[in-house]
Amino acid sequence: MLFLAVTLGFFVENQREHYIEKKRAKEFARLLADDLNFDIAELNTAERVLGHIIKAGDSLALLLSDNNVQKIPGGKLYYYEYWSGWRWSIISRDATLQQLKNSGSLRYLGNAELIRKILGYEESIRVISMLQNKYEPEKAENWKLVQKVFYQEYFNILDKNPALTRDSTVKSFTTESAGLDNFINKNYPLYNYDQNILFELKNWAYNSSRNYRVIVRDIATMRTKAHDVIDALKKEYHFK
Repeated sequence: MLFLAVTLGFFVENQREHYIEKKRAKEFARLLADDLNFDIAELNTAERVLGHIIKAGDSLALLLSDNNVQKIPGGKLYYYEYWSGWRWSIISRDATLQQLKNSGSLRYLGNAELIRKILGYEESIRVISMLQNKYEPEKAENWKLVQKVFYQEYFNILDKNPALTRDSTVKSFTTESAGLDNFINKNYPLYNYDQNILFELKNWAYNSSRNYRVIVRDIATMRTKAHDVIDALKKEYHFK
């Protein structure tokens, strides 16, 4: 009887732990899905902003390819440099994922295929983080060159335009919608028209666009993996 009681007690305790683990797993699954949905929204914003920066970099480089830059309205050069010089970083909300890994709770999810998808998503986070760490110093170096060519006070005019805030610029890249046609067509002077410096600035603009195109490509991959993990979590744990 004592043996039976001990065995039964062990069985009950085992079932209770199993129930707790399943409950924790579902809680973690919901939290992880929330984090991933946040990341997807951030990726969508980043994709739009980086798209604008890329267009500006390409446009600026094309303008600077002209042998007579002085005949180009200075406002146009300031506008495209203002955008091309923007620095944008993607920060993943990975608190739940890190908690799952650091506490050993990833095993609660059980499903090996689901865990594989989650770890694949984490790898995408690392790739983008690595690229950002590589490219950011280049943007900072480029800004030093910008200071040799442009007057800051004309960038300040753009800073004061409400259409160029983070919340609004991601939606449109047309100067008309931002009320900037007047600025674009003004012949604001550059501080320096040295052809060698302008040539270097042109290369920086092209380089920035190229770098951000790589990140945009990886954004698409990261977003696809995020959706895959969310779908797998919903299928495994039956929540909407």
